[in-house]
Amino acid sequence: MKTYEKLLFPKLENEYLENILRQLVNKYNIIEIFFTKESSSVLSYLVIHVESSTDASQLQENKWVKKVNNLYKIDIHFVYSTKLHHHYSLGNPFVEFYCRASAVIYQNKEMGASIFMTREWKKYKNRFKEYQNNFYHDHDLHVAQIKNLISEGSSNSVFTSYARLIEYDLDYLEELYCGNRSALLNLDQRIHNLIDYNAAIQRYFVRKNQYQYYITDLFVKAKQATADDDTIYRDEMYEAVEITEQGLYGLIQERLDQLKRLIKKGLFENHEVQYQIEDKPKDIILSLAVQTILESVEVEEIYLYHQINYGEKTTYYLMLIAAGAGNEKLRLMTHSLKSKTGGKYDFVLISHNRYWIQANLYQYQNFFARIIKNQYLLYSSSPYLPEFHWEAPHDPYHADLYFYYKPAKDTALQFFAIVRNTPENFQGLDSLFALFFISFCRTYIFVKTYYLPNYLSSQALWQLCIYSDADLRKYNYLIEQFWTDFFPYLDRHMTPYHKLTRLSTEKVSQMNVIVEKLMDELQNLVIEDGLLLDCEDEQCR
Repeated sequence: MKTYEKLLFPKLENEYLENILRQLVNKYNIIEIFFTKESSSVLSYLVIHVESSTDASQLQENKWVKKVNNLYKIDIHFVYSTKLHHHYSLGNPFVEFYCRASAVIYQNKEMGASIFMTREWKKYKNRFKEYQNNFYHDHDLHVAQIKNLISEGSSNSVFTSYARLIEYDLDYLEELYCGNRSALLNLDQRIHNLIDYNAAIQRYFVRKNQYQYYITDLFVKAKQATADDDTIYRDEMYEAVEITEQGLYGLIQERLDQLKRLIKKGLFENHEVQYQIEDKPKDIILSLAVQTILESVEVEEIYLYHQINYGEKTTYYLMLIAAGAGNEKLRLMTHSLKSKTGGKYDFVLISHNRYWIQANLYQYQNFFARIIKNQYLLYSSSPYLPEFHWEAPHDPYHADLYFYYKPAKDTALQFFAIVRNTPENFQGLDSLFALFFISFCRTYIFVKTYYLPNYLSSQALWQLCIYSDADLRKYNYLIEQFWTDFFPYLDRHMTPYHKLTRLSTEKVSQMNVIVEKLMDELQNLVIEDGLLLDCEDEQCR
């Protein structure tokens, strides 16, 4: 066994990694080691030049490689001689910069013939231009092919061609950030891995889950449809996919420009994105609201999309893009906010996770597109949150309106039947009243905004009704004159109880007026405006 003097790697400033490198030098034919330290949060690079392709593959799979990456933010690449020189001959700027002479921290003098040497910029720039032009040329060919397919109406082929173009973009991003391509991995894995090198990639892909993305799932469906001799009709997604691809294209251009500057200067610059959102909104109440929400649930973004000042009370309408903020969590947060503000302010909270919104844009884009705007953004957890893949064009329509309107109307008719035909027996009427109110609100909101809310509290639903049509505020007097606290009463009776009713004729009369007036509003909105035929008509059944 060969013996060596104890090697030192002071540039690493990492004793754990130094010990590993000493062992490697003793056991393998290590030709050179290059290290480029990045002072910001971006990964530093350690490129280890070995003689054998087998050694390079086996060493890359060692567990300590991932450990060093995770703990110390040092990205380790093993590359064998033939591959290194091949990439160098192609003008790959990754090799040109990260394997430069000033980055060498170890060199095996006994293997002098294999030692790698980079060129000066003047000698390299023609190779760089050739590398750059090859990318642009092939990219333009891909784009031209897709445009032809769109003009021919070949929907499946458009998506499968876009998938190949995005694969092509990922090839170059991997080459420019990692030094090699990962063509054996699927698109989801490749996107996920690249985020470690450039977090901005996240802006272009809405996640389906931790390791899958909405756009790639669309590509899989198109490929499966082609295999099944079927067609996927999603023309409205062409523009969204194009925006994603153009985003990747822009990142490649930025990386090429960055490496060009670094090669010419021979030193690293700090390219960390400076991004800051004020810790607290200027409004002290909104500041309190944001803080309370962040303490309760994991939030990506908060939008203040509407605000009403009515009398002495201000109502804030907030939409959360968050995971795990269900109806009960929203009720608890709303109650907490009202308690902290002494009941002087109201808060209407709605929440969905990012993928749910993306997957339901075909129904609700008209609603969400009005809210998800920078001018309404109150809080963001990251500068790299993905933009939504908006449909273009998007034609809003009231899908399944009949199945929302008909139950609301039938519940009202059932309520009237009990009141008019069995005045001596009001058992269960309070639950029927609560069911009608919830059904009315959800249907009315859906018609006005193209959004069907979850089963929120009755007060939140009523406030969303007023957001969708301020004219409904004219019925607030009925709520204020109700014999008990109106909204808690409704929420309580959304759950059936085995007990005798305490309703009197006077109380039922108040309920009856509310049902009559609200049902008239819904009837005029849906039937008189021609959104549906009268549901007593046979054609509506």
